[in-house]
Amino acid sequence: MFSLACTVCEWQGADADLSACPACGAILGVRYASPAIAVNSARPGLWRFAAHLPVRDASNAVSLGEGNTPLLRAAQVGEAIGLPELYFKMESANPTGSYKDRIAAVGITRLRELGKRAWAATSSGNAGAAIAAYGARAGVTGYLFTLEKAARAKIAQILTYGPAVYAVERLGYDPAVEKATWRNIRQLCAAQNWLMLVTAHAFSPHAMEGVKTISYEVCQQLDAPPDVVYAPVGGGGLLSASWKGFVEAHAAGWIDRLPRMVAVQPAGCDAITQAWREGRPVRPIDGCDSAISGLQLTAPPDGDLVLAALRASGGWAVSTPDVATYAAQADLAAHEGLFVEPAAAITLAAVRADRASGRLRGDERVACWLTGSGFKDASAVERMAAARAVTLIRAEEIENVVD
Repeated sequence: MFSLACTVCEWQGADADLSACPACGAILGVRYASPAIAVNSARPGLWRFAAHLPVRDASNAVSLGEGNTPLLRAAQVGEAIGLPELYFKMESANPTGSYKDRIAAVGITRLRELGKRAWAATSSGNAGAAIAAYGARAGVTGYLFTLEKAARAKIAQILTYGPAVYAVERLGYDPAVEKATWRNIRQLCAAQNWLMLVTAHAFSPHAMEGVKTISYEVCQQLDAPPDVVYAPVGGGGLLSASWKGFVEAHAAGWIDRLPRMVAVQPAGCDAITQAWREGRPVRPIDGCDSAISGLQLTAPPDGDLVLAALRASGGWAVSTPDVATYAAQADLAAHEGLFVEPAAAITLAAVRADRASGRLRGDERVACWLTGSGFKDASAVERMAAARAVTLIRAEEIENVVD
């Protein structure tokens, strides 16, 4: 059994098709009748935790095999930076290549339970691909509103699943446009009996519950919590949901302590980091100068939830230059065999900087959320490979290639 509760005021209510508190308009969260987390090992992936997800009948879950992703200990990079217990949570192993599949699985299952006719969302790529794929699985259509400068490889993946896709002028670079887009999508969904599936607690509190299963899995995989968790932050939903997962695991008695959470943003688009450093609420920034696809939001809808998680966990926020992120992406591929998109590699860039500055001592158990596959961003792939030559030879020269 589950219900809704405001994250700011005292309002609580039964499960309903709401995305904002009816008393004060703040973000809503999902609460469960019992802190115990029942695990049904007969179900696959994240649906093992269905008793602690906001669905009415898990036997009707829409699934493509999401969840239960690998947690890999660093083979070389950790030792190289003096951090021997460095781990990578490989969310790129999800069916459409990112952690957003967890949101889509829960969101589309709820859509079908509520009898909605379609979905509508914003996305620069990963969320759109996930929701479109799960919508196709469930037999429902969708409408995606994306950035005019979204990575074309990501949009191509989305288009294959069949939704209608519209690029919105200045979305991702203008806070007024971001807010107007979300407001108009909400109104459209209300008028058409569609489900709004923007991947933020501010708009889709039920669907976002899927993300916390990352933390559940890591607690089981390590048989303990990490000391520090680095999560990339665009809108803020990933980090805040991950923190909720650890809090629930602690309340259930799975772990005896909580990790520190670190919010990682690109230096050219870091509204949350600026707010953290200045000790104030999150405010929209004037524009975005970062090229890191997936993290380009000037008005992060779950930003204040991130700040609350950082304060509660004793964590911090950090901004990383794009050049350091691209270097980390290359290192993950060359030294770990992990091919991830820049928005995932940014976590390693931040870990490296924090270790170099002494913020990380070196004896911590650190986990990085690697959120999406490297195949998601073709331009980043080309950048990584640009310095590598392919030499044309004749067949009889093969035996002479070794210097």
